[in-house]
Amino acid sequence: MGPGGVGPHHGASSAMTRAPLLTALLALLLGPASAMAQSAQFKGWAAVSRELSTRLAPQGQSIDLDEFLPSRSMDELLGTWTTFGTEHRFRNGVPNALNMMIWHVALSGFARAIGQSCTTPRLPLHRRFHAILRKLCTWPAPAARQEGVLLAFWTSVMGYNAGEEEYAAWRDFFLREYAKQPAADTIAAMTFAITMNPSFLLHR
Repeated sequence: MGPGGVGPHHGASSAMTRAPLLTALLALLLGPASAMAQSAQFKGWAAVSRELSTRLAPQGQSIDLDEFLPSRSMDELLGTWTTFGTEHRFRNGVPNALNMMIWHVALSGFARAIGQSCTTPRLPLHRRFHAILRKLCTWPAPAARQEGVLLAFWTSVMGYNAGEEEYAAWRDFFLREYAKQPAADTIAAMTFAITMNPSFLLHR
């Protein structure tokens, strides 16, 4: 997972060896959304931050995603609204090599923080999501592989932006390819795959 590798030493090595597999999953998820991705724009950094805070953080609190940016000033490169006189425009929303790299670095850092929260809380998380995460943190135990746990985690992060076939592809991939991987690595990879999905990142 490159900058999104999880855990020290053995975790980072494990994540690196599984990077091609995760890339394959992302390619699979991109397939059904390819037509949308060709014409759609990013929601923007502020919108993604707001959605994740609403879904995962306690009421009245927010998740500071800016800490995962290579530089806090880079948020403007990820899609932002600007006003000039009476004109209100959305800038830098079209996917390109530069902003995709920034999204990759930032969201892999966020994903790693979710995975690390199995042992040390890294982010403010509301009780419902924390309860789901605790169950998933027993991975690869059978309890963590239950359909209800996986679907609850997917929905908590993704919301209802993606189709059932995208969830099924994500679920089956991790049940198969991460069947014996540590929980922190697996949860980081799961989170990264969800947040890099066009159904999560792009305006529909």
